Amino acid sequence: MDDGGEEQGFIPPFVKKYFTKEMMEKYPPLTEAMQQVIDSKGEDEEAWEEFKLHYNKFRNYEAVTEWDGNKYDIVFYGVSGYTGYLMMEYLKRVALKRPGQEPFTFAFAGRTARKVRDMRDREFAGTKWADTPVLSASFDDCFSIINMVKSAHVIINVAGPYMLTQGEILIDACIQMGTHYVDISGEIPWSLRVLDLHEYAIRNNVFVIPSAASAGGYPDLGVYLCAKKLREDFGEEVRTAACYQTGGGQDAGSASGGTLKTRAAMSEAGDEVRKKMGDPFALGGFIPDVDRWGIKNVNVEFGTGKVTPKVRQEDLDINFSKISKDEKLGIWRGPFVYSYFDTRIVRRSNMLFADLGNQPYGRKFNFMEYGILPAEAVEAAKGGGAKGGGAAKGKSVEEEKAALEAAGKYYKEGEGPPLEELEEAWVAWMLYAESENGNSVKMSMIGRDGYFETARVAVETAMVLRFDYDKLPFKGGVVNTTVAGQTFLAERLIAGGIKFKMGDWFGPEDWSPPVWKDGMGPEPH
Repeated sequence: MDDGGEEQGFIPPFVKKYFTKEMMEKYPPLTEAMQQVIDSKGEDEEAWEEFKLHYNKFRNYEAVTEWDGNKYDIVFYGVSGYTGYLMMEYLKRVALKRPGQEPFTFAFAGRTARKVRDMRDREFAGTKWADTPVLSASFDDCFSIINMVKSAHVIINVAGPYMLTQGEILIDACIQMGTHYVDISGEIPWSLRVLDLHEYAIRNNVFVIPSAASAGGYPDLGVYLCAKKLREDFGEEVRTAACYQTGGGQDAGSASGGTLKTRAAMSEAGDEVRKKMGDPFALGGFIPDVDRWGIKNVNVEFGTGKVTPKVRQEDLDINFSKISKDEKLGIWRGPFVYSYFDTRIVRRSNMLFADLGNQPYGRKFNFMEYGILPAEAVEAAKGGGAKGGGAAKGKSVEEEKAALEAAGKYYKEGEGPPLEELEEAWVAWMLYAESENGNSVKMSMIGRDGYFETARVAVETAMVLRFDYDKLPFKGGVVNTTVAGQTFLAERLIAGGIKFKMGDWFGPEDWSPPVWKDGMGPEPH
């Protein structure tokens, strides 16, 4: 067991919670053996042996366990609400039907087993998965966490908002016991909390993948594939890359109650957290502005003289926060709801590919993300109705809630739009990357609605970790889904049904959800 580096003063969260007097007292054979050693003043060899036996059981998480010995390929945790519904629907529509999919076992879990069983029964009644095992686990109960983690090769945790939970306890338990971890967070504060476990996870050959979701997942994968293509065709790195997103279809503008709660949690974060969220390189990957003389621009702290490099102008958030025209591509663009998140994810991947494999997207890499403006917004911008170059003002959480209520699209926490109402919804990612010498590459992907695509990315990431692990270039760490899965992830997403085009973008005539094929899709009514 790796203690996580206590010699440097870092005590992992599960270790800190588990190795306490209170927890040891829950294993009477250990406390009784300890008392026998004390009573004999350490002179009873049998007492010492008995103590060592029980302490090693406690230390190796074998002391107080109700684990039945079954180990599932994937355990889905926190699936009593809307996100659990999405995961189960993805299993039913794609993962359990896809030709070529390896046979896999799975179980569901949550704090309240009854609620999880209710969701399972609603989704799987009358099928051969109707009796899918349901486990109970809570962050407050270390022994329940041990039982669940021992039961899984990979855990997908969908119990958010993550920044309001003690999810690090589950992650640390996974690292301790060799179980890979995946979640679907879109929360910078949560990602920052998890980063402390990076080196610890590397040493234990365990992947910890926060943000295996539509946001973060697809834009980063697109940049990775463009970078790969530039290297293969021209032997060059990416200098600049951009992701343009668009979408449409019935009810494409709906937001689940959980999504709104997460946005509210981030908007209510303290000043220090908000400051970190505002850093373009909050998750790492900083690239200074340099020339042959060294760093060109720095900040000098008043009173201390501390010097730090400035963020390059091209990396500032203001670039994607305004309406403008990409003259090279002829696209009018504006702010996109996940730009603040996706840009941080992609920049971290650039750093991780450099650190782990000595092959970043680019040593001078710049990435931006935009929404493609619809025609009416373009006309307004041309006519002065929306000033090109002006910063766009986003809605507050309360304003968004009010707008959704007025449109009849508001959902409470744990609720969201049924997938039947999203059958015509789609989202597209258009990627463009260019080298310093001007060589360029395009690629594009189109998926179904963003909620379903989040389930797709999470499940297929777990499949990569379970079935492709031996072929992966890297073996662990707190990384993004693309850094872990690379082409193996892309192949599984394509096999699962997304539209994919390398070398060009899908045109407006192709802007529609992927067609169900190969027996995949919802059951006919």
